Amino acid sequence: MSLCHPEVGNVSCGACCGLFNLKLQPKEFKTLLLERTSEFQSTVDFEVRHTFPIYRKERETKEVFIPKKDEMTYNCPFLGYVDSAKQRIGCMIHPIFTGDPKSQNFSFYGASICQAYDCKNKESALADLWETFFVEVAKDSVEYSFLSADHIFSSAIERYFQLIHLNIDSIFQEFRLELMDLFRTRLQTSAEKKFTSFEINYESFSDLEVLEDYFTKELGDFWKEWKEGFSKKNPG
Repeated sequence: MSLCHPEVGNVSCGACCGLFNLKLQPKEFKTLLLERTSEFQSTVDFEVRHTFPIYRKERETKEVFIPKKDEMTYNCPFLGYVDSAKQRIGCMIHPIFTGDPKSQNFSFYGASICQAYDCKNKESALADLWETFFVEVAKDSVEYSFLSADHIFSSAIERYFQLIHLNIDSIFQEFRLELMDLFRTRLQTSAEKKFTSFEINYESFSDLEVLEDYFTKELGDFWKEWKEGFSKKNPG
């Protein structure tokens, strides 16, 4: 298991499939995922190959009217719920379900790209710690996907603690509640972002001034309030 599909909890991530390129609210994402899953289960037969492209064409036709943040970003209709409880999301034509190592060739990107891709947070040296933390913060797979895909924000947090000379492990231990406050606030505006998990971070966060500007831009006045409270707890 990995950051994509944590071993614990009932959440998983599907951000790399383009879900958040759609201009929808969190509840609407869930509705869309349920619709895809229901239609997939009622129309696709793993033993009948032509049912795969039929499903894809039908879903693409239905979803073409959903506003997009970037017209060039593809939103794969094979992303849906992959457990009986309808809680975990993932690729409904992944080989683990179909038994066919090439079944993802029915998707736009194809099996080689889908199976080879690793997102920035998954590649992080702190991936295991972020995974456990995101599972704790997220109430469902949509929120977990937002958190997992937001690798620039996570890297900024890591850099901030580094620049104020605190051990990186303290993020997840001594200051876990403070960190949760940051990410719960971040989730309030996540739907406005175009997360896919492969955004490029053009900022190296070279110093605290740069980070101040970044967090103020992303969190508004909450950042100042959070930092003041954090400084009182950690005066050093």
